[in-house]
Amino acid sequence: MFLTVSDQSSTALHLLLRINRNYTIFWFILEIVLFIFKYYHLTYGTNAFGVEMAIIFMLCFNEFIRQFFGIKGNLMLQTSLLILFIVYGIFCIVGFIFFLVLQSYIQRVEILLSGIGLALILVEILLSIITIIRNSRAMPVLTNEQKVERMQQATLRLKSSKKTE
Repeated sequence: MFLTVSDQSSTALHLLLRINRNYTIFWFILEIVLFIFKYYHLTYGTNAFGVEMAIIFMLCFNEFIRQFFGIKGNLMLQTSLLILFIVYGIFCIVGFIFFLVLQSYIQRVEILLSGIGLALILVEILLSIITIIRNSRAMPVLTNEQKVERMQQATLRLKSSKKTE
């Protein structure tokens, strides 16, 4: 890393994506349990239960694709992946709004879970927009002479550290 001028990836975005990955697994398991509870205790329309279960799986799959694009786009500093991350984020927002407002039977726990998921996505999108803006600025590029100089400095530091051991 001594040949680069600075690291432009967003640490906050990366940590939030890691937290959201765990939260997505937690949300998915809890939603399945809640839907099993609702299936046995409430009456559903003809196809409503199956459609809502399918939406849970599609939202979870979409969320993991979104997180993959976000992590790779952030670490590789690729604007195209971060834009895909934002687009998939919009689809996930629509899915979480469905679970907040439009599903057949809404429980308070689901409102809380979907609200937290929605808040995480919105903050991640905001951080990814900030990261895109930061990455679009011109980053200084090292010349070959500067690279050679930094290599020599690193070699000297390595040799001096070996002598002290």
